[in-house]
Amino acid sequence: MFNAKRAAMLIGAASLALSLSACMTPHSYVDAKLGDTDYATLKKSATPQPVQLLVEFQTKGVPNARATDYVRSHVFEQVVQSGLFSQVSYDPVPSGRKLSVQINNVPLTDNLAAKGFGVGLTFGAIGTMVTDGYECTASYVEPGHEPVTKVVKHVLYTTIGNASGPEGLQSMPLQQASDKVLRQIVGRSLAELDQSTDIAQ
Repeated sequence: MFNAKRAAMLIGAASLALSLSACMTPHSYVDAKLGDTDYATLKKSATPQPVQLLVEFQTKGVPNARATDYVRSHVFEQVVQSGLFSQVSYDPVPSGRKLSVQINNVPLTDNLAAKGFGVGLTFGAIGTMVTDGYECTASYVEPGHEPVTKVVKHVLYTTIGNASGPEGLQSMPLQQASDKVLRQIVGRSLAELDQSTDIAQ
C-alpha cells in the first residue's frame, strides 16, 4: 500500500545480511487513538448536495502519484458511504462545492537501511520497529462560505525481527494495517468537517 516502499527498504536491507529467516516477516500495528467512525452518527442533510472530490497522497510533503492512484478510490468510497453528499464526483459540480483530502506520510523513524542491515546481521535476534506518521488534511469549500480545514493525525508501527510491537495493539499484515489507517484517518476527518461546517444544513 502507500507505505509499502518504506517496509520494502527495511526488509531489503536486512536481506542483504540474511537471505532466509522466518523471523524477518514484518508485523504492523495501528495506533488505537482514532478508531473507526460510525457514519450513522453524522449530521445528514435532508437535501444533500453534490461535491467534487480532490485526493492527493504525499510522502514527506512531496506528491506521490502511485500512492495517490491507490488511495483515491478508497477515499471516494468512504465519502460516498458517509452520506454527507448526494453525489461524489472527481469532476467539478454546478454548485462549486469541493472536498479536498490530502494525506501525507511523515516517517518518524530514520536511517531505515542501517536498521534493516543491523537486523539482518543479528539474524533477526535484535529486531527493530519503524514508526510512520500520517496527516490527513481535509478541506471543504462552498461558495459564499469560508473554507473549513481539519487536520487529523494517525500512527502506524511496523516491526521486523525480534522486536515487540506497542503494548495492547493487535498485530496484522502490513497491507491490512495500512488500509485500516487510511479508513480511520479519512473517517475521522469527515466527522470533524461535519461538526464544523454546514454540510448538513
